[in-house]
Amino acid sequence: MPKIRAQYIGWAASLAVGMILMLGLCACDDGDWSHTPPSGMGSIIVDNRTADDMDVYLSGSFTKRVSDFDHEAFDLLPGTHRMVLDEAHGSRNWWGDVDVLEGKLTVLEVTTGTSSSSYDLRIYFD
Repeated sequence: MPKIRAQYIGWAASLAVGMILMLGLCACDDGDWSHTPPSGMGSIIVDNRTADDMDVYLSGSFTKRVSDFDHEAFDLLPGTHRMVLDEAHGSRNWWGDVDVLEGKLTVLEVTTGTSSSSYDLRIYFD
C-alpha cells in the first residue's frame, strides 16, 4: 500500500508542476501594457505572438518591424487607420481598418492560427 501511495503522490506532484508551467506560458497580457498614448492621441499595440518577424504598414507606408514574440506601440491621431501586417520572411499577411480611440490602446493580438497565408487577430481596446 505505501508503494502505491508514493507512486500516486509522485504522479500528482508532476501533474501539479506541469499545470503551473502551462498557466505561466498561457498568461495573457490583457490590461498589462505600460504604454500611455500622448495627449490627444491613441495607440495601436501590435502584439506579435508568432515565431515570425512582421513588417507593419500604416496608410501604405512602412513604419516598423515587430520581432517575433514581441510587441510595439504606434501613436496615432484618433480615427480609422488602414493597416497591413506582412510576414518578414514568408507569405503570411493581414490587412484591415483599425479604429484608434483618443486616450485608449487598440491591441492587435496576432497569432498564426490555422492558415498558412494569413494571420489570425484578436482586436480589443484597453
